[in-house]
Amino acid sequence: MAADAVESATLGARVLVVDDDAKICRQMAAGLAHAGFQVVTAHDGDAALAQAEVTPPDVAVVDLGMPTSGLEVIRKLKELHGQAVHIIVLTGSDDERSRAEAFDAGTDDFIAKPISIAELRRRLTAATRSRRAYVEARIGKEDADRRITYGAEASALLAHDLNNGLAVALSNLSYLAETLSVDTDQRDALAATVRSLRRMSGLVANFVDVARFEDAAVKPLVTRSRVREVLASVMDTNASSINVTFVVDCEDTLAGRFDVALVERVLHNLVGNAARYCNPGGQIRVAGRRWHEAEGDSLELEVDNTGPTIPEKLRGTLFQKYVRGSGGKRGMGLYFCRLVAEAHGGSIDYEPTPTGPRFILRLPGRE
Repeated sequence: MAADAVESATLGARVLVVDDDAKICRQMAAGLAHAGFQVVTAHDGDAALAQAEVTPPDVAVVDLGMPTSGLEVIRKLKELHGQAVHIIVLTGSDDERSRAEAFDAGTDDFIAKPISIAELRRRLTAATRSRRAYVEARIGKEDADRRITYGAEASALLAHDLNNGLAVALSNLSYLAETLSVDTDQRDALAATVRSLRRMSGLVANFVDVARFEDAAVKPLVTRSRVREVLASVMDTNASSINVTFVVDCEDTLAGRFDVALVERVLHNLVGNAARYCNPGGQIRVAGRRWHEAEGDSLELEVDNTGPTIPEKLRGTLFQKYVRGSGGKRGMGLYFCRLVAEAHGGSIDYEPTPTGPRFILRLPGRE
């Protein structure tokens, strides 16, 4: 076979050599690596299977006589990777029973020792050439996984830096709004900018925290808080010049135990969505009330608005990650809301009403 044909067949192909004789492993690894294969070795079945889970092989060369049976290794490799792994048995037990058991376990080829490295290279080259599609699919998947990991890490770093920058800008603008003597138009402009920065800061913070919630790295800092003050603060931040009425429906004395910062961000998400979809001249309402009086401080917080309800085909996936909305856009706002609710031991639900959509956040009581 021409050298360029061999190189094309072996390019990127990964071989797992499993033999309890370390010297044989070294010899095969050196000879196969010289032919262009990526070679990993293991001296026992358990180590081989652990290696195969981390770095899936395209071809496995397995000895039968090991502390962990080679037949068990073959069966497990086929369970893990199916037809994507080509298995060659290389053994000194060349008898009919050994061959039958090996092929029954899932072996694709059977070679009796001794065999020259040149012949072994030819066998492996033929195997990888015939299964090139599997090799390329594995390489493509690993490349995609690396890009996803890099993208996630880069996005997290970007979000972290952006979050810090927004926090500084928001702090400085809030300070200027409180200390400068300005006319009405300038004061309104500052207030609108502060509100916009708060919304942007909340969105970036959601992005930063989603992965931490998924890893259970965020625990709510629960304190007893007055619910109406939280609702009013959220409505004040989201108030704008759009032709919409904002209503807070909550008793002054209502209190609950929850993480104020996280719950405020959930409400900002919900009220921001309501503002985008509320009909002109309509109403956005936030409400708080007891949820099951017997459960003490348990709360039910609602956000509803007048306007179109969510299409029925989208309702089952509303709170999933990166779900595509009715406008074709993908987001994580409602997914973040779900994570916060679940971190509190609660839930969030959607229900249509005769006048528009309603989201309900339920937070159980805590002692």
